[in-house]
Amino acid sequence: MSQRTFIVVGAGLGGLATALRLAHRGHHVTLLEKTEVVGGRNRSVHVNDCTFDAGPTLLMMLDPFFKLFVDVGEKFEDHLQISLCDPNYRTFFGDGSRINCTSNVAHMIRQIEKLSGPKDAAAYPQMLGKLAELYHASMPKFVRRNYDSPLDLARIDSAKIALKHGMLGNLAKGMEGFFDDPRLQMLFCLQTMYLGLSPYDAPWVYAVLVYMEYGEGIWYPKGGMVEICRVVAELAERRGVKIRLNSPVANIDGKSVRLESGETLSADAVICNADLPYADKMLVEKPVRLKERPLRYSCSAYTFYMDYEGDLPDVLHHNIVLGKDFYANLDQIFNQHEIPDEPAFYMAASSKTDPSKAPKGHLNLQILVPCPNLEHAWVEEDGVDLEAKVFSRLKREVGFETDKIRGIRRINPIEWKSMLNLDKGATFGLSHDFMQSVCFRPSNKSKTSKGLYYVGASTVPGNGLPMVLISAELVEQRLEADGLL
Repeated sequence: MSQRTFIVVGAGLGGLATALRLAHRGHHVTLLEKTEVVGGRNRSVHVNDCTFDAGPTLLMMLDPFFKLFVDVGEKFEDHLQISLCDPNYRTFFGDGSRINCTSNVAHMIRQIEKLSGPKDAAAYPQMLGKLAELYHASMPKFVRRNYDSPLDLARIDSAKIALKHGMLGNLAKGMEGFFDDPRLQMLFCLQTMYLGLSPYDAPWVYAVLVYMEYGEGIWYPKGGMVEICRVVAELAERRGVKIRLNSPVANIDGKSVRLESGETLSADAVICNADLPYADKMLVEKPVRLKERPLRYSCSAYTFYMDYEGDLPDVLHHNIVLGKDFYANLDQIFNQHEIPDEPAFYMAASSKTDPSKAPKGHLNLQILVPCPNLEHAWVEEDGVDLEAKVFSRLKREVGFETDKIRGIRRINPIEWKSMLNLDKGATFGLSHDFMQSVCFRPSNKSKTSKGLYYVGASTVPGNGLPMVLISAELVEQRLEADGLL
């Protein structure tokens, strides 16, 4: 195959991985990035001398990471050092009880028996076995593949697999079938919040997220999650990729890209890693639309990053804090589009694992509070309200003291929208409900603009670092099928 020229718009992990794959095959690749750093949502935030992973903080499902490196003739372990987080995280329930969530099955069974009794403890390995089967059935048949129409999903083998594993059932109700204790029902369906999706709206197939955590574990790369994008960018540049930072794109017209500076570039194909809803509205000359039906979005997040002086012994590297009424919290966020009365939230202190992330005697304390996207008219008081509720809960649970905060950086939904071009401030991109999953998710190939392709969280297969790496695999396959590789 002759040497081709490609333009990749956006240096998130999906764009970086695509650029690396194409350059490894000997093609000319220019990567255009709006901001001053690569990584997209996978970037650093600094508060005083504390450093934070501003975006993804959980490294799970290692196979797509290993595969990227193997596919370009490298070894993952030669570039990134990872360690298992054990426990995965500590969960604080609204009634004051706690559990240390771990991929150690025996330890997990003992904890469940102590928390809830022998019946739920016996159900745990049964659930994990079912989820292992679900994971290994769904990944090759439904995730690692391109779709041309919904009819692809109706193929006999796919339909049989979906029915066998009950993939279209409801996630929250499915967990109720395993466990009597409402705390465990919450614990094993909250993972869809990583996708910005309520488990009460999620199909059972997303229970694979539970398997990723409890079957394969959560990992931490030395130096932080941002190291992943840094390494992929370095490998891409070694293969000749030209990464142009501070180069915002104004318009994409098929195989042609016009920068805000007025410069125009052309290629054999353009791969857009800008968030697809934003690109569809603001960049693409002939936008792709799904039968003109409105897109549905994930929730947003109010995040804050603190330089906290002193220790909080009850806080682990990763932590989840749940309220007493999980359903009410989610209903307020996703259906009522209002600030929750009793917010659930995620908390991280990576300096517990990596002391270089905070000065001695300090913690780099990071809080992510799921909240409505900008279908709710965000006002400054919303942040004040959420922060007060979170700080009050932390004081009660772990002895948090506001007068030990030495610095703080806040990012609200409006800032997420402006900083990363996330439509409606939807931190996790498009929603992952069934009608925006698999063959129903926006395609990675434009149907109206020849030469334009998509990669990233809002196209197939979906959100999360492992999924966007698979997205890069799929767009490479699409380009090959179209005779461009």
